[in-house]
Amino acid sequence: MTDSDDPGAVARRYVEAIGAQDWRTVADCWRPGARDVFIGVADLRAPGEIVAFFRDVHTAVPDLTVDILSVTAQDERAVVHWRMRGRFDGAATLIGLAPNGRQLDLLGTDVFVVREGLIESNTAIVNGLELARQLAVLPPQHSIAERVLFGLVNAIAPLGKAIRARNPSGR
Repeated sequence: MTDSDDPGAVARRYVEAIGAQDWRTVADCWRPGARDVFIGVADLRAPGEIVAFFRDVHTAVPDLTVDILSVTAQDERAVVHWRMRGRFDGAATLIGLAPNGRQLDLLGTDVFVVREGLIESNTAIVNGLELARQLAVLPPQHSIAERVLFGLVNAIAPLGKAIRARNPSGR
């Protein structure tokens, strides 16, 4: 197996290319039509949708940095643990939200399947709750605002439970 076929090397090259905004390398790492699933965020087809997604991320977070914390590979799988940082003050939305100047500092993990030097699939896992907090969709953890929000949700929980009990189909 050459370095260009090694799953760990391919995954590393891809993640580094995202940080460098090297869109040709990003596209070239993928088998056309392969799926890149960001749990709870996006389900993309290679290479066009993936390149467009990350171009938009860089437009929304112009100073985005991508650091690889570790790469682990075995057989045709590679796992990349990464950290992305930057200020959400660009010219594009991020997951449908307008730029608000908030600082982002996200940890994530990508699980790649690589065959013959090309990514066949990827499952990207990011803490959606932490992302929502950093984007100011949810209040900070352990804050008064969080306690109030959770109190409201807990106050109406019995009503939802009673409605579902009366309608066994769950609709």
